[in-house]
Amino acid sequence: MEKYVVFRMRDEYFGVPIHQVQAIEKVTDFTKVPQAPEYVKGITELRGEVTTVIDLRSLLNIGQTDTESEARILIVHVEGLRIGLMVDEAKEVVDLDEETIEQPPQMVGGVKEEYIQGVSKQQDRLLILVNLQKVLNVEQLEQVKEAVEA
Repeated sequence: MEKYVVFRMRDEYFGVPIHQVQAIEKVTDFTKVPQAPEYVKGITELRGEVTTVIDLRSLLNIGQTDTESEARILIVHVEGLRIGLMVDEAKEVVDLDEETIEQPPQMVGGVKEEYIQGVSKQQDRLLILVNLQKVLNVEQLEQVKEAVEA
C-alpha cells in the first residue's frame, strides 16, 4: 500500500507518490525568469525558500493551467532539486494497493506513455500515476537551473 497525492489537470486525475511531495501551496505571484523555457512560470518564495514553478500542463503539452480557480502548486523533490508544479487542483491523498495499478496505454489524457508509471481504476475515475523523474528529465532540469541562475 502506497500513498499518492491526487491532483487534477483538465478533466483528468493524476497521482504522484506522497514521499516526493513536500507541500501543497496556493498559487502566488511569480517573478518571471528571462530566457526560461515557456513552461517555467517563474520563481516565487514558498515556505521561506525560493522555488522555481513549472506549469505542468504546459510542460506536458496539454494547455495552460488556469491560475484563477483552484490551482495549486505541489512542491516536489526531483533529482535533488526543489520544484513547484502548478496544477489545476490538488484533491486528496489516497492509498493505492500495488495490485490495482496497471500498465498504461500508449497515451492517457493527452500525456505520453513515457511520463506515466501506471494507471489505477478508482470507483468513479481513472487515476494516472505520473513518473516525475521522466516528466522532469535531467536536460529540462538543467535548463531550469541555468535560466534561474543566469
